[in-house]
Amino acid sequence: MMIITSVADIRTEPKFESERDSQLIYGEFVDLLENLGEWSKVRCVDGVVGYVKTALIGEEKPRKYKLNSMYRNEKMALPFGSYVDDKDVEYFGIPSGLLEPIDGVFNPLDLYKNFMGVPYLWGGTSDFGFDCSGFTQRLFRYSGKEIPRNSSQQRDASSTIRDFEAAEPGDLVFFKGHVALYLGNGLIVHANGRYSRVTVNNLFDGSEYAKLLMSIFEKIGRFNVPWKC
Repeated sequence: MMIITSVADIRTEPKFESERDSQLIYGEFVDLLENLGEWSKVRCVDGVVGYVKTALIGEEKPRKYKLNSMYRNEKMALPFGSYVDDKDVEYFGIPSGLLEPIDGVFNPLDLYKNFMGVPYLWGGTSDFGFDCSGFTQRLFRYSGKEIPRNSSQQRDASSTIRDFEAAEPGDLVFFKGHVALYLGNGLIVHANGRYSRVTVNNLFDGSEYAKLLMSIFEKIGRFNVPWKC
């Protein structure tokens, strides 16, 4: 099955009042595990299992492009990274300049500036709102590397870099319950609750926030990624 709306919440229980565990965006696939009527139990590509409104999923169809920016028109707002085919391009009137090949490889360091100031949203994975690991996962997924959904899973799945001297831009920096993309020279970009948005911060500027982050620092992680090949 495929998501047929802008953004679909994946919830922990089949009711709106339950916690938002994750989100999927237009054109992303799910495995349908059980149709419960108003809600369906699904498994996401990253292994997350939860419940989505049945009206928000439809039959899977081939995808050809991914959007390099959010696109809005009177029919629907399609987030960054949405997957579309030629029929979608025609129906939504998507400009060709927003289309990238679905298998195109990019570097997250060339993308993150587009999302500065995007609101923090628990469970969010789109440029309507990100949580910390939803932000890193979305950047990596668009760039050609699938990584786990939450920060602890990303931490455990990545190889450990010994210290910041050995860290490289594009690594992930893990804190207790939090993850950020490393930009180099002590700078990180992350969706965070402190500022309620995506921000760049310096881990070594002596600020109270930097001290707080370093007090819960866990590790620097690295994935084998296609854009470094």
